[in-house]
Amino acid sequence: MSRQQFWFGDWTTAPAPDASAKYEVHCASPVTEDGHLCGWKFSVLDDKELAEKAQRAHVEETGHRRFWEDSHVPTIVTAPPGSVVAGRIARYEKATR
Repeated sequence: MSRQQFWFGDWTTAPAPDASAKYEVHCASPVTEDGHLCGWKFSVLDDKELAEKAQRAHVEETGHRRFWEDSHVPTIVTAPPGSVVAGRIARYEKATR
């Protein structure tokens, strides 16, 4: 009986080239004694700096300093270069374009 040895390379993640990142900022400062939050929020595509600028402007206007920041960055999983799966993925992507 012969034995075969298979090597499985590591899959990696990379930014999706055809999708936009989304950055959101939510004010989490309480504005009433019973704990209700401000409710201000800001959302933008592909511009984290603009989200931070809007956050600073809200601080200047209201004095609120507590925020939740959410970043949604689309990624894809890629097979190791030269693997059988990488070749199949490349052929599939060419066929579906």
